[in-house]
Amino acid sequence: MRSFPWTQATLSDPPSARLWRAVLVGVCILLIAPLLLVDVPPLADYPNHLARMVVLANPADPDLVRFYAPHWAIIPDLGIDIVVPPLLHLLPVHVAGRLVLAVIVLLPVLGTVAYSRAVFGRRSWWVLGVGLVAWNQAALLGFLNFTAGIGLGMLLAAAWIAWRERHPARTLALAFLGAIGLFFCHLMGLACFALLIGPYELTWLWCHRRQAILRLLSTAALFVVPLLLYAVSALGHMAGDMDFLPVPQKLAQLLVPFEGYVLPLDIATGVIVLATLLQGRPRATLASALTVALLALLYLAAPFDFQGVANFDTRFVVILGFLLFGALRPRLSRATGLLLAALFAVRMAVLATVWAGHASDLAQLRTAIAPVSPGSTVFLASVPVREAPAYWAHAPLGRRLSSGLRLDGHMAALLPIERRAWWPMLFDNDSQQPVTTREPYRALANRVGGEIDSDALPKVDLCGVDYVLLLEAGAIPDLDQFGNGRLSLLTRTDFAALFRVDQRKCGGT
Repeated sequence: MRSFPWTQATLSDPPSARLWRAVLVGVCILLIAPLLLVDVPPLADYPNHLARMVVLANPADPDLVRFYAPHWAIIPDLGIDIVVPPLLHLLPVHVAGRLVLAVIVLLPVLGTVAYSRAVFGRRSWWVLGVGLVAWNQAALLGFLNFTAGIGLGMLLAAAWIAWRERHPARTLALAFLGAIGLFFCHLMGLACFALLIGPYELTWLWCHRRQAILRLLSTAALFVVPLLLYAVSALGHMAGDMDFLPVPQKLAQLLVPFEGYVLPLDIATGVIVLATLLQGRPRATLASALTVALLALLYLAAPFDFQGVANFDTRFVVILGFLLFGALRPRLSRATGLLLAALFAVRMAVLATVWAGHASDLAQLRTAIAPVSPGSTVFLASVPVREAPAYWAHAPLGRRLSSGLRLDGHMAALLPIERRAWWPMLFDNDSQQPVTTREPYRALANRVGGEIDSDALPKVDLCGVDYVLLLEAGAIPDLDQFGNGRLSLLTRTDFAALFRVDQRKCGGT
């Protein structure tokens, strides 16, 4: 393939292989070390996903089978649903869950490293800065299949770029099977793969126009089966409104790759990374530069909600955050490298501290739900920020991201995991998950809703619900009077309180 000298990276000599690999291993160890501090990490959706894994792994459980049933179909979002349930027969649930989390968070890191090596043909210190964006907003919100999907998409794209010309037949076969696997892992993983190899193929075609037709056909063939699978899937037939964010919010979401728990630290991370890129005169190949530009345009044009999927546009920003380290290469001074290393250490120390503190919330939640018997039904309420701003101002950092997004809403998934009870928020969307809620519990979930604000609880019809679990219970001074006489307080902690519903007074106002 003919080179484009004006876009080729002209970096200093690459680091020694042994030292570079040692640092990479160190980065990976630091990224997953916090998983040893708490058995249920404060990743928003993670407990809900884990509850679904428990349901899938125990289809004959006498309590869970009353509420839920497997519902396998062609779904482009099955990564952990395929991998985790078999592990639960070999390992304790919270060990298996964290083991999979470790693999998932490292996949985009290793994918970025592999993509950079394939594009530039050499190692660099800059790419190891990818650790700064490993625990990004999407990862901390528990978007597990998405995170795994983009990591696998990057690895497959790296293999394509590195081997396409040397081993064409084997690379085509690998990519054909890999594209199908990416479809079932997460649709954005397939999109990531396409976005990374598309510009590479365009630059190749520009230099080899006479071979364009055969090359185009062989590359297009990779996506025929995934497109057919999408067409027959439930997601492919979904219709829905597209909601776009206002421009200020769109710009604010550019911080998503760096978002953690402390806003000034997140802003500083983004500013330092971008300043390093700009001052270091980043180099890129034509293909990698086109990829970055394409992702930026897709983010600007994409809606926030699309076909029932929220945060759709931010998925492109997350991928772009990884490509800042994989598709571009600035010149790094020793001082800048040390600054980035120190920044990574600080961010990981903050994350580890927050996760260690989250163990207190977990202990309080387990104390609160201890009276719940297997086969019970539990409704969830919580105290919103607007109702108790002073309480929330002093709440543990593990309950919210720096943008204000809450992380505690799915912690009640411990009810089906550890108490074998039902609560109305299990992920059971037919187009996204292979689990369905049985009747009459689906009708009950539709009637009572999911998690509601505590001040709206008097209006909810609780008939058929055994218990109410209240999160942020410490924000309400007099819990004995909570519920307008319909609820009896059983347990209380600062984080959570449990009430029994009086079925004689269960109707809403």
